Amino acid sequence: MNRMDKRDANRMSVRLELQADYYAGVWAYHDNKNFGSLDDGDLEEGINCAGKIGDDYLQKKAQGYDIPDSFTHGTSQQRMRWLKAGYSSGDPDRGNTFDYNDNQL
Repeated sequence: MNRMDKRDANRMSVRLELQADYYAGVWAYHDNKNFGSLDDGDLEEGINCAGKIGDDYLQKKAQGYDIPDSFTHGTSQQRMRWLKAGYSSGDPDRGNTFDYNDNQL
């Protein structure tokens, strides 16, 4: 990423972070399946938390507006969607964010 321009490096970083969100959902799925570790509302709480750590949410809260080209972790909507997708599928092979174009993230 050091060899990329800033905008492309940010886009790459977003993909990595969204993939991590997906894997967090996969982990939660399997942990819950094997150990019954999630209580009612835990998944919703995790999704709500993902919404509060999106770049758009944090930038708007801090400065009143967002700058999409500066995002390094993804929007709130993207983070929530990828976490839910990982939990819904439980399949680590289905969440390769590098297989999608920017509009599909």
